[in-house]
Amino acid sequence: MTAAPLYRGDMTAIPETTLRTGVVRPILSDREPVLLRPSVPVAPDDPALPADMADLAATLEDFRRRVGFGRGISAPQIGIGKRLITLNLGVGPMAVINPEIMWRSDETQTVWDDCLSVPDVLVRVERAASITVDFTDHDGRLCRWDQLPADLSELLQHEIDHLDGVLMTDLAATEGDIAPMSARAELIDHYRPPASKPPVTVYL
Repeated sequence: MTAAPLYRGDMTAIPETTLRTGVVRPILSDREPVLLRPSVPVAPDDPALPADMADLAATLEDFRRRVGFGRGISAPQIGIGKRLITLNLGVGPMAVINPEIMWRSDETQTVWDDCLSVPDVLVRVERAASITVDFTDHDGRLCRWDQLPADLSELLQHEIDHLDGVLMTDLAATEGDIAPMSARAELIDHYRPPASKPPVTVYL
């Protein structure tokens, strides 16, 4: 039997005291070995975790300032082979540690995907329309995001793929599923729904 959740609430951002220590790192390109192999779980007592979270957040925020978009980045994209993701869904950088997909909807969605590590192309991929994800937050609390909306489901599946050593280009079925980045406004911006607010977090 699954234990009842302790409480529900809004997930908080990584503390500013941690973020201030972050260093902007280069975002690795798609052929770097760390992007092609599965990442290892983050240990509960990992002494490098605060610095890893800070560097990941700093790199994502730098990209957002320079380019104007970007909601998530995974640790392998900056050379850290650990199961760690940083998201910014409008309330500041949030850490998603050791995420695990617990449920996938039967319904699927086909979307044009982009990636910080594959900057020149878009790829048409098929993903579950909704997922449920368990993970640990920056305070070490076990959390669940239940039956996420389509846009956040797509985002989390993309980032978790990175942790599994899978790139969006690996999911292209045909050459017709790859388009130049110059088509982003037509293929992504025109069809992508407004970004969802951060989901309600269930603390387990």
